[in-house]
Amino acid sequence: MPAEQPGERDVSRPAASQGEAEAQTPPGHGAMRVFDRVVGELSADECLRFDVRLERQIARLQAAQLAVRARFAEHRPRLEGEPDERRFTEFAGEELAAELGVAPALGNRRLMLAVEVCTRLPASLHALHEGDIDLLRVESLARQTAALSATQAEAVERAVLERGGRASHAAFRAAVRRRVLKVDPQGANRRHRHAVRGRCVRITDGEDGMGTLRALLPAERMVAVYHRVDVFARLAAGDPEDKRTLDERRADVLYDLLMGQDRHSVRPEVQVVVPISTLMGVSDEPGELAGYGPIPAELARELAADSKSTWRRILTDPQDGQVVEVGDRRFPSPGLARAVRARNRHCIFPGCGKPAINCEIDHTKPHAANGRTEEGNLGPACARHHHLKHAESRRRRRTRHRHSGGAGPGRPPAEPAVRGRAEPPAADWKCEQPTPGVFLWTSPEGRTYRVLPEPYLDVTQPPAGRSTPESA
Repeated sequence: MPAEQPGERDVSRPAASQGEAEAQTPPGHGAMRVFDRVVGELSADECLRFDVRLERQIARLQAAQLAVRARFAEHRPRLEGEPDERRFTEFAGEELAAELGVAPALGNRRLMLAVEVCTRLPASLHALHEGDIDLLRVESLARQTAALSATQAEAVERAVLERGGRASHAAFRAAVRRRVLKVDPQGANRRHRHAVRGRCVRITDGEDGMGTLRALLPAERMVAVYHRVDVFARLAAGDPEDKRTLDERRADVLYDLLMGQDRHSVRPEVQVVVPISTLMGVSDEPGELAGYGPIPAELARELAADSKSTWRRILTDPQDGQVVEVGDRRFPSPGLARAVRARNRHCIFPGCGKPAINCEIDHTKPHAANGRTEEGNLGPACARHHHLKHAESRRRRRTRHRHSGGAGPGRPPAEPAVRGRAEPPAADWKCEQPTPGVFLWTSPEGRTYRVLPEPYLDVTQPPAGRSTPESA
């Protein structure tokens, strides 16, 4: 094993002597030490705080790793006759791959990422080093700006980082894509036309007699196909004899459609949001395809001009691009539901990237508790996180009942607290909507998470993310 360098300390080593670790049976995870604390003695609050500290430490190490790899590439400059766009000699990636024990293609990708980030995206490298963003966000930024000039890439990077890391990777990718479309609209249109020529269908073998069928399609076709499959799959949801899950029904519908067994005639709606300035041709602000994200202005205009398009009026605030509409009924009207999904384009739970078009419309304050069916009390929630709000209270009440002990017929007395034993859950998740589209979630440990709607216009607003209360 490589020796530690001076000043290094492995925070995840077990409590046993490090010199004897290899000769002993590995201890359970509870015996490990993290930041000089035994894991088995950590409270729930400490687990969360230590996890954040570890994540930042990992990010710092990943930034250092990118810098080391970029430096290695400097030792392997491209040779005479190799393409100008190559940043290092052809087989440098093989050296890295052999050392790490990974495939040569992966070694080349990792080396290319390091050079790209260190030479063209230094602010992202710094943000990673400080733990402000993670490596997945850095990779997304590097991938989407690879075709831009250095000046354009720097403009995208600066604008995106100014608003923070976003609450989810999906929101971050969409923000980068939107800015790329803004700084290089003509190039985006050209790249889209080129990418369309790469459409394809692939199969990948899987485990247990399964496999994956993948289709690379233009965004609008991909969304239309998925919506058609989804609508047909939901038609069978009311059949009590049908025990299949929704995912199982989607897979079966796809097979039936491809094999010529289409027994349905429903035409799903594909929603495209186009800024009026883009529609008039006076600007190249990107459009938005529901269920996908930002699309080039040229494609947005093409879809808007399609005679098969379904038009819905969506009112937006010209200052911040937010969507508003109000209704008063138990179930939101189709127009109100569309407006809510257009305002919050993903599930409102922190970090959930489920597209709103595939989510349920949830009352923030339950309708049974006099919650109104209006824009300021509604938000899209995926099935899992919609269920979390309603099932959490019942589950925790049962848990507290079990932990409460106490006297009673046939009930054993409560057990005393034991070091290292998990504490009973303290509270439920709570969700509030102080202003339309802004959601505040409070976790069982008392931490608060703010989820903001992504504006359609490229405007500056406070970053969505977590704010920890003083009591934490």
